[in-house]
Amino acid sequence: MGIPLFIYKYSVYFYPVGNERFISVNRTPIFLESKMYTMKTIRLNSLIAILSIAAFVSCSKDVQRNDNTAQPAEKATPAAAVDGNATTGRNTAPSGPCNSNAYIITLESRSQVNGAWEWVWSVQNSNPGNGSNGTVQDLSHWGMQFGPCVNVTSISGAAYSADGVNWTSFAPAYQADGSQACMSTPVLKFDYGTTGGAKSYYKLVFNTNYSEVSAPGYYKSGNNTGCCTFNFTGVGCTEGENPDIR
Repeated sequence: MGIPLFIYKYSVYFYPVGNERFISVNRTPIFLESKMYTMKTIRLNSLIAILSIAAFVSCSKDVQRNDNTAQPAEKATPAAAVDGNATTGRNTAPSGPCNSNAYIITLESRSQVNGAWEWVWSVQNSNPGNGSNGTVQDLSHWGMQFGPCVNVTSISGAAYSADGVNWTSFAPAYQADGSQACMSTPVLKFDYGTTGGAKSYYKLVFNTNYSEVSAPGYYKSGNNTGCCTFNFTGVGCTEGENPDIR
């Protein structure tokens, strides 16, 4: 008669808890009557244990792989997307804000010379610089409008100078200046600018005696300072005045 033996029937269960996976093993005793089953039982128990551990390890790896796939790494935001200016160096305001006080326009003299009337203005940069932090770039050119009583044909001479002594004459024209968009009406343009804080001088000679009035003008500068309009002491007539009979 064989030796009574017990072997166990194993049932293996896997179940998830959060991001972890657990294993549960249940066993049910089975009565045997022969000792011949002893070694088989031991081997069976060992085989079941090994298979259970291998299955648990494989399941854990699958869970980890699935977690990595479900949550891809966040891509870094390139610097250009944060601040386009910082990386491209591109300028977003190629023509700066209008500053009517950027240049100081002064009527230096209005005098009669050889039967004509000579007007001399000076223009000076109020805060020379590159146009940033309140500075003003060098003047490129500027121009003026006349009062309605002024006859352009009464202009007998025009000139500009760097020192107010040595003059360069030019033929004056009264027409729109297409190089800027701040004043679209006809103007008399002085195509001469300034350098740094030094004054530049501008002269007009009339064969008619006009009055000093507040007249509109404009300037054109660099990309940062741009263009703008302003009022200055210019050429015109007072109300009810007829310059031809003075």
